[in-house]
Amino acid sequence: MSRMLPSVLVLGLSTSALAGERVYQFRTVEDASAVDPGGCQAAPFEVNVRLPARIFARGTPGGGGRSDPGHERQAGVALACARIMDWTFTEGSKADFYVRFELPEGLFIALGECTMVSNAVPRPGVVLTSCALKLTRFPAGYVGGFVTSSSVFNPRRLPGYNTGSFWTLRVFEPDPHS
Repeated sequence: MSRMLPSVLVLGLSTSALAGERVYQFRTVEDASAVDPGGCQAAPFEVNVRLPARIFARGTPGGGGRSDPGHERQAGVALACARIMDWTFTEGSKADFYVRFELPEGLFIALGECTMVSNAVPRPGVVLTSCALKLTRFPAGYVGGFVTSSSVFNPRRLPGYNTGSFWTLRVFEPDPHS
């Protein structure tokens, strides 16, 4: 049986694949004390779920791509705001999503949809979801970008499962050739 390894967590990884691109990869873990959930008032839709979280990034290089909580460092806070319309979390159903990431480089805000992947794995009541969001606010020096996630949502607070995500944020600098 092969074992899949979680994503490598690197904050501020420069890529050589595309000039003027910066990639951030990090993990969020829900924490009610991380940030004021009142920030969801800025969402352009009626919010019915607020998820304050802490952001963690890989603290040491190496590790073969495995995420080890003992080797992470806190790198900021986040606030996710959602409008969930299907509380059974049917596979393929969508939720509107607005998120703010407060990182050392500055504030990033994104807006879009998350899609429910499963509501029964690893057990009924734990929801797997994937998000694809457009950056609507970002630090000076960038022209835009997007953020994607691989997320676990535990609305029933079942023991043994945290609500949290692995995020990839891609932001772009102005094209020097245009």
